[in-house]
Amino acid sequence: MFGGLGSLPLYLQIVKGASPTAAGLLMLPLVLGMMSASMLAGFATSRTGRYRKYPIIGSLLLVSAMALLSRLHADTSLVEVDIYMLVFGVGLGLSMQTIQLAMQNSVGPKDIGVASSSGTFFRAMGGTLGTAVFLSILFSVAPSKISDAYSKASTTPSFQQAVAAHPDQLRTVTNASGSLNDTAFVSGLDKAIARPFLQGFSSSVDIVFIAGAAVLVIAFLFSLMLEEIPLRTTSGINAARSEDEDLERLA
Repeated sequence: MFGGLGSLPLYLQIVKGASPTAAGLLMLPLVLGMMSASMLAGFATSRTGRYRKYPIIGSLLLVSAMALLSRLHADTSLVEVDIYMLVFGVGLGLSMQTIQLAMQNSVGPKDIGVASSSGTFFRAMGGTLGTAVFLSILFSVAPSKISDAYSKASTTPSFQQAVAAHPDQLRTVTNASGSLNDTAFVSGLDKAIARPFLQGFSSSVDIVFIAGAAVLVIAFLFSLMLEEIPLRTTSGINAARSEDEDLERLA
């Protein structure tokens, strides 16, 4: 989740030219998909007591969403991006809370708090690691991808004409593409000079999503191993009280 949430806004801002606020608004399909899927899975689980299928379907949708997002390029329409983000959000919604519920349901009533805090802790650790790893991949491959894109574009007449008209812009790109600390200069470039930069950065984002899909395949395999334990029909407090009463009777 955090790997995708870290890469998608950068794609929307740098490649699509959205402002930070607009990029956040464009992420709404992902949030709506996550919220609606989580609510529907919760209602269905409370009614049927079955929850194993939701992480399986969710992780499969996440793999599919990452594979679809890896097809993004500079000319991909925002509608298409939003559809992919919606699928990504639905996969997250089916997985996140259901896994937490399965963890809480698999331990004794007195250990529900420990299980909940452990789930939150490891999810935070995974989010931190995912953000660091995936953004490291993005910014390590981006300079070479951008350089390759400019090498290919250098043979096209439109690019050569733009460079002849704006030689200073190509020098700006050459100086800035190595670090990518500030990409605000892209908005001021001629379209023909900016296009290879956008194509190269988009290709770098694709690699991040391919890596994410590979990790999520492992998550899908683990979800197949999830054991479905019948849900408790009472709250954790009542279940713990019943356990204490049973122990007192035995004593």
